[in-house]
Amino acid sequence: MSWLKGIAIGLVAGTGGGLMSLGGGTLVIPLLMGWAGLGPLLARGTALAVSVFSAATGSLIYARHGQLDLLTVLWVALPSFLITPLAAAWSEHLPPTALKRGFGLVVMAGGLLMIFRDLVFDGLAFAADWAPFYLLGVGVVEGLVAGIIGISGGPVLAPLFVLGLGMPQQLAQGCSLAARLPAVLSGSWENWRLGNVCRPLVLPLALGALAGATLGSRLALALPEPRLRLLFGLVLIGLGLRYLLRPGSRG
Repeated sequence: MSWLKGIAIGLVAGTGGGLMSLGGGTLVIPLLMGWAGLGPLLARGTALAVSVFSAATGSLIYARHGQLDLLTVLWVALPSFLITPLAAAWSEHLPPTALKRGFGLVVMAGGLLMIFRDLVFDGLAFAADWAPFYLLGVGVVEGLVAGIIGISGGPVLAPLFVLGLGMPQQLAQGCSLAARLPAVLSGSWENWRLGNVCRPLVLPLALGALAGATLGSRLALALPEPRLRLLFGLVLIGLGLRYLLRPGSRG
């Protein structure tokens, strides 16, 4: 595969990660399989490695603009880091089609709730004393989804931050990008060790991801919060439909 294709796919990953905290399994795996011709395991491992660059770059830019809460990230990252590999092993005996259809329904519901948040959740949020327990639960959910479905970050974390804690969309996305980093790093190392990363592609993918994450993050920070939340909700609905209509697809 040419360097230009690698940079282009990395650019998609980074832009999606920066703009809407999406990337990895959501955007990159289909491109790596369809455009680059990688097998499922190689595509998943390579996409995970690219997520390190896009998530780290996006997190840094959001943090520089005050859109990252480190305590929130820590509460979520720990259970997610521990549960993801356990969920991956457990899910080998579960029907993947049914799981992905269920995930599609949940993501579509999350998209609708994001769009109509002010009507449904106006003034509702967990009290500060209960927030750590809620965030631990979010980390558990994130770990289960990452391990079973192979997708982490935006589709799960950002909606739960917005709906449960009343976070503005930009802050939710900044926390979502940072919270996935521990699991992404450990998963990338494991896939690298097992040979499930297309190593010649890592550098061009990383270059594209760095540029895309910078562009996407700055665009997200410049958008009015209601517009960004509307865009994010619409993307979640589209993602949910993809899993409902094509549950057998990879990533």
